[in-house]
Amino acid sequence: MPDYIEQHAVRMDHKGFLRAVETLRDLVDRNPDESVLQAHIESHPYILSEQHAHCHHVFPRVRLGERYEADFFCLDLPSHGNQWIAVEIEPAELPVVTKAGRKSARLEHALQQLRDWRKWVADNIDYARRPRSQSGLGLEKIEPRFQCCLIAGRRSNFTEAFNILRRQILRDEMIEIRSWDGILERAEQRARMFSGFANRGPDI
Repeated sequence: MPDYIEQHAVRMDHKGFLRAVETLRDLVDRNPDESVLQAHIESHPYILSEQHAHCHHVFPRVRLGERYEADFFCLDLPSHGNQWIAVEIEPAELPVVTKAGRKSARLEHALQQLRDWRKWVADNIDYARRPRSQSGLGLEKIEPRFQCCLIAGRRSNFTEAFNILRRQILRDEMIEIRSWDGILERAEQRARMFSGFANRGPDI
């Protein structure tokens, strides 16, 4: 039986990738509840894995004790070893800034969730790293200050002042804030590349 990590290896659907991205774009434009976006990405995890250079594993709905559940963890595998990335998704129309240019209350709440996940992992690091076969959480070699990604809002609402703020958050807290438009653009680029592979005939 495959271990916990290999159970979550992403299986690429070269032909269906672009269609999955187009469906996600329609969903984002309709601004459904985040659970709808979560379900779509769970069904097409390559949308998320292809946001990162070396990601081949996506873990949905990871329970962190009794209080928390991470939307996703991604496992990036660059040459220097395991790099875990926690992903929190929020609605497409989530307001990211107030009229005064400050973080909105909903954005701050989402950021705090990521901080809470980090604190839980740091407080339970041995359990978090231990393989499932040894009654652990299975996030092998995770670091207490793992990377985080918050997907929220639309690019049209990302003012220059907010872009300065999110660069500061990335620098200070290792939390990347990305718009749904940015996620869609990257996914579409990758989908078109894979679509070309799928449609190409055998080499002569």
